[in-house]
Amino acid sequence: MRINPEHLVTFSVVAELGSVSRAGQALNLSQPAVSGQLRALQEQFGQPLYTRQGRGVALTEAGERLLPHAQAIARNLAEVAGQFSGARQRPAAALRVGLSFALSEQASVLVRRARTAGLHLRIVARPAGTLIEEVRAGRLGAALIVTSPQRAVEDLDLHRVGEDQLRLVTPPGHPLAGLGYVAPHALRGETLLWSARGSGVRRQAERLLDGVGLSAAQGLELGSLWGVLAGVRAGDGVAIMPASFVAQDVQLGAVASVGLEAPAVTVTHTLVTAPAALLSAEVRALVDLLRTS
Repeated sequence: MRINPEHLVTFSVVAELGSVSRAGQALNLSQPAVSGQLRALQEQFGQPLYTRQGRGVALTEAGERLLPHAQAIARNLAEVAGQFSGARQRPAAALRVGLSFALSEQASVLVRRARTAGLHLRIVARPAGTLIEEVRAGRLGAALIVTSPQRAVEDLDLHRVGEDQLRLVTPPGHPLAGLGYVAPHALRGETLLWSARGSGVRRQAERLLDGVGLSAAQGLELGSLWGVLAGVRAGDGVAIMPASFVAQDVQLGAVASVGLEAPAVTVTHTLVTAPAALLSAEVRALVDLLRTS
């Protein structure tokens, strides 16, 4: 049996995304073209490989058996394409990687670590929502952002590569500054400073305060985390921020950091990439590098 490897790649992407239409978008193919390739593959195997479920698909037992082989072929083809595309003795192009503003201070560390693994990175800093769209459009190979642990992004893969704790950040002389931990209700009456709507830090901070009836509407929205930190330094209010982001200012005594007695205090460092079957060898190496740190 001679199987078209392109059909196996398409099958692996459909299986990973659970949708013919989303796979078509990821592969830059029309929906009829994707369906035609799946039909041809099923006819060659002589048995159903998937079933329709609403707007999505689910693999049959035969499809589940085929999937790891299809994924292996997809990975191998992506690696071959990465090795030989434009291979006229030119230096490898830099892998464009986005960092959310919350992680922008880690740029130099990330570049140095990647270099030891033979990866050349070009870093850009953007809001997390913009980075996700740029990965989806193929303008970035990957993006490192801060998310809530429950976050999911349609059409893309999320790789958890670290985590951080949210802390209450106050001016040094604030009444709460000397406490080891405070409960969220202790923030009633305080001026809360917030980063831009939609950021992973803000979403998790809002979730943390939901139970005590506090919201961003009761505070000041200052855009970036840098603006929020400057506001705390100036004594304009208090904020909920990642521990790593404020660590240097805490060490210098510019702000104070207080623990929060609440369940939703963890945020995740997440690498956003295209689906596994579409990853280049460089992006897979970056995923492995960050997962082993």
